Amino acid sequence: MPRSKKPTQVAGPSSGKRKTPSKKNSKQPVTYDDNKFETETAWLVYKNDTSIQNIITERRVVISNFVNELLGQVITRNQWKTFVATPRVAYVEIVKEFYANIHDDIDNPDHPKYRQVYMRGQYIPFSPLAILRYYGLDNTESDIF
Repeated sequence: MPRSKKPTQVAGPSSGKRKTPSKKNSKQPVTYDDNKFETETAWLVYKNDTSIQNIITERRVVISNFVNELLGQVITRNQWKTFVATPRVAYVEIVKEFYANIHDDIDNPDHPKYRQVYMRGQYIPFSPLAILRYYGLDNTESDIF
């Protein structure tokens, strides 16, 4: 007896690409790693919350689109061309570890790790001034207010 064939479906044009089921490769640490996380609490935040969140990538700002507008003038006057340049590739796992390691007292001047975040075995300054220095900008915080 001949084998029965499954009925074929009529479909529109195909791109030739096969859709395969997505496989989630979980890169989260199985156990607490004190090189990546300041505390076990930070690791639990990463494991239970941060690691499953999606990251929204930054968008490119094209300065020439704002030449005759206030935003373009502000960018030019404050020398923000580097600051608004096309973002570089983000390393998702490191970004997620960063957010998991931000502690509740980061803005408390009395805390020993005031405005610092633990990353890969060291404390990284994380303040408006540190960000300005990274981009080579003047302290324009008072200008904004």
